[in-house]
Amino acid sequence: MEEVPLLKQLQAKYAKRATIIGISTDVSVRRVDAVIKTKGMTYPILADGKGFEGPIATAYRIQGTPDLFVIDKDGKIVKRVGTATEIDAALAALVDPGR
Repeated sequence: MEEVPLLKQLQAKYAKRATIIGISTDVSVRRVDAVIKTKGMTYPILADGKGFEGPIATAYRIQGTPDLFVIDKDGKIVKRVGTATEIDAALAALVDPGR
């Protein structure tokens, strides 16, 4: 949760070229909704309420939280990063490769 402010900034920075998407592994969708409101998350959150065993978490092989990926426009995972700070550089390289 400590990286939410940076993820919100990155969503604003790359809004026209990329999208930040969260995946919740919480078993309570109601609790996810409350956290989204409390934290003021401005990006979509995928949640099925089935924890790490749910179809969303298993599709992306979520191993813990946070588990961060950069996915290209074709849906391919191009980078798995350890922190939200690494996402900025990865997104910059993906959306503006000549930079």
